[in-house]
Amino acid sequence: MRHAVCVVLFLLTLLQAPVVAQEQVTLTIGQAIDFALTHNPGIAQSEKELSKARAGVGEAFSILLPHIEGYASLQHMWQIQTSRIPNFLKPMLAPLGPVLPGIDQMPDFVDLAFGLENTLRYGATLTQPLFLGGAGLAAVSIAKATRNAAEQNFQARKQQLIFETALAFYSCLLAEDLLGVQENALTQARANLDVVNKRYGVGTASPFDRMRAEVEVANLEPEVITARNNHKVALTQMRRVLGLGDYAEFIPEGAFRYVEDTFDQAALRSLQELALAGRPEMSMVDEQKKISQGGVVVTRSNFLPKVVFQTDYSFLAMRDDLRFQSGDFSKGFSSAISMQFPLFSGFASLRQHEKAQLDLRMMLDVRKQVADAILAEVEVSFNKFREGREKYHSARRTVDLATEALRLASLLYEEGANTQLDVLNSHLSLTRARLNYANILFEYEVARYQLRKATGTLTGALEGKKETP
Repeated sequence: MRHAVCVVLFLLTLLQAPVVAQEQVTLTIGQAIDFALTHNPGIAQSEKELSKARAGVGEAFSILLPHIEGYASLQHMWQIQTSRIPNFLKPMLAPLGPVLPGIDQMPDFVDLAFGLENTLRYGATLTQPLFLGGAGLAAVSIAKATRNAAEQNFQARKQQLIFETALAFYSCLLAEDLLGVQENALTQARANLDVVNKRYGVGTASPFDRMRAEVEVANLEPEVITARNNHKVALTQMRRVLGLGDYAEFIPEGAFRYVEDTFDQAALRSLQELALAGRPEMSMVDEQKKISQGGVVVTRSNFLPKVVFQTDYSFLAMRDDLRFQSGDFSKGFSSAISMQFPLFSGFASLRQHEKAQLDLRMMLDVRKQVADAILAEVEVSFNKFREGREKYHSARRTVDLATEALRLASLLYEEGANTQLDVLNSHLSLTRARLNYANILFEYEVARYQLRKATGTLTGALEGKKETP
């Protein structure tokens, strides 16, 4: 019995334990972009790739710098080899043959063993390339171009992340507005149903009017559920872009406003020229062209001689045992300049040089393709931006007119001057107008950011001249 009471008390303690609430992060569009640039995993990966490219420059410089290597070796001869040499003593002692008998019996050749059982050698070697056929300088040039290309790729990734963040942020605002429109439409439909029920109760509304009002409420309820789920999906997508994960809840701070952009009066050609000068992709292609040019120099160096300077400083000692002492060592110091001439490589060097030249020509074609793609992107974005601006100016009065039309239709219906169908049509028109207005503002903002991204000036999208509610 006592054990059961303890279990119950433990369960009650768990139920009464405080629940850790999910952290809420409220950000404006500018704060959201700054947060994403700091916490997004993709941008962090791009930063690491840029650091690797910068390290590659130092690695390339090492080809031109001297290399110093130390070494040490201990060699034991299990059996010392012998060398057969002429017996120099026999001809030297031959004149003494009458005095020293047996000289003529001496062998003509003798076997001698050179060296001792144990040899200890240590020292250092310095190697300095003097001429590599231009390959060393080309490697440094390639590494610098690779670093510059990585920097431009990082800038392009930042531009893309800013656009993705803005798109996700405004998607949250759009989903929130659409949810509000649908909830407001459902509230108005229920209010209309209450009016119809009252009139039905006093006999001034037909059963068909009542049924039609009930159907309108029933049709709007699933749409509200869908809008609510779409709002959750938009918030989830925003958390992913920001790098928040599941531990925090994002709350967008802001509302749709029409922002007049400085590009309103810009000409298409000037925007295209701005894009060609400022887009990171164009700079990336130019750096890749330098990489291809460096590749041509590297392959051309395979046909040229290589000159290397090398010097060695070492100590050598030999003993039959391992009791080496300082007096056993002799010093050696030597220097040499070596030159290598490529004579024949099976035509591999020639083919490699041809491939490098083809890569360079291909990069020229790639540059033209990228430029054409940027020009087309700017033109499409510019037309979309103008379309969004014109649609806003034509639709900004629609919501006010639809709201007034619904007010009049409801008032006339209460007075018996029109039908329930007129009220429902006014409800539908107002809902459509609000949905259309929210979508138009969303399309305009996305088009504005897209045009800024296409011209390489995406940060300017946050600097609107004037806001119109």
